[in-house]
Amino acid sequence: MFAIGAWTMCTAALSVLGISKAADFRSGLMSSTVREPAQVAASASPSVSPSRAPRVLTTPGGSVVARCDSGLVWVDWLSPATGFRVEDATHGPAPESRVTFKADSKLVRVVVRCAADGPHAEVTPG
Repeated sequence: MFAIGAWTMCTAALSVLGISKAADFRSGLMSSTVREPAQVAASASPSVSPSRAPRVLTTPGGSVVARCDSGLVWVDWLSPATGFRVEDATHGPAPESRVTFKADSKLVRVVVRCAADGPHAEVTPG
């Protein structure tokens, strides 16, 4: 009986953490797309620069949500595609971040680097 209760509590805690991460991601995306009216723009607080806004980078092995700050890449979230798992990942901050998605007989390597307009992925299947 104790094991079932502990499992339920752990599942609830993980659900809350996942929902919190999704809400943070949604807020980041929404803040990068909301535009102030022209007459208010002069007094509005500065918006998130395109390079700091989270970007979803989709690959055959899964998705990487990354952002750049001061030339360094930060990986906020990884989501393997169906049949894949995260084999290895560096989350930053660093000049580049590496992620390897693995399926039974497939590897997808992703290197994320920052550019002027935000994070970009170099994908190598193998």
